[in-house]
Amino acid sequence: MTSSIILAALITILIVALGILFIYKRKDPEYKHEPDYRVFFILGITWLPLGIATDNPAFWGMGAVFMIAGLANRDKWKEQPKFSEMDPAKRKLKLSIIIGLTVLLVAGILVFLLAK
Repeated sequence: MTSSIILAALITILIVALGILFIYKRKDPEYKHEPDYRVFFILGITWLPLGIATDNPAFWGMGAVFMIAGLANRDKWKEQPKFSEMDPAKRKLKLSIIIGLTVLLVAGILVFLLAK
């Protein structure tokens, strides 16, 4: 019981610290951030069917909002560089993330099948 309270407190402290860091970074005059509206559209078309399939109004509502926000700002979509055009560090990072997520997916499927 106490370990779960300590874990919750640590997570809360981490979230608050990250929030303070982002607020501080935002006040930096050199910090310019513009949202990638293409990602909003992709989130929208992902969450909308998920919300409809699970009959969850929060998912389909947010999916609709994200999709509309992405489509309304279609002229501001950022072009993504092709994998072959990325610098080697970014390419290695993305490949590592893809391999890690694939391993987690396969491990999850194995655990699911073995648990039956």
